[in-house]
This record gives sequence, structure tokens and C-alpha cells, in this order.
Amino acid sequence: MELLDFADLGKSAIIREVLGEARGGSVVSMHPGHTGTVEALAAVLDGLRRRGLRAVTASELVRT
Repeated sequence: MELLDFADLGKSAIIREVLGEARGGSVVSMHPGHTGTVEALAAVLDGLRRRGLRAVTASELVRT
């Protein structure tokens, strides 16, 4: 999946695309300097958590 969140597609598009494609083992890199991404972040994290997934830092990802 490649969603260009830095293109500021808007909160709804980011939520829909990330939650529609993310699976266990997916890497989702978001750009917090963009309004739509910032607005979508809480909903994305909640949606992933409901699926039993969790966010990790890049350092944690590399260690595993």
C-alpha cells in the first residue's frame, strides 16, 4: 500500500486507506507535519488497536 499522506488528502481518506490495508506486519509511516495526518492519527491508532495491532517506534521494529 502506498498512500501519500503528505499530499494532504484529508483525514477521512487517510483513515480509510490505512485501516483498509493495514495487516499484522504492515509498516505504516505517517508524516505528522501534515494536517490531515495529524487529524487522522487518533482514529488510525484506535482502529489498529481494535484489531489487536499496536504502534511501535522504528527502533522497536528493527529490534524484533
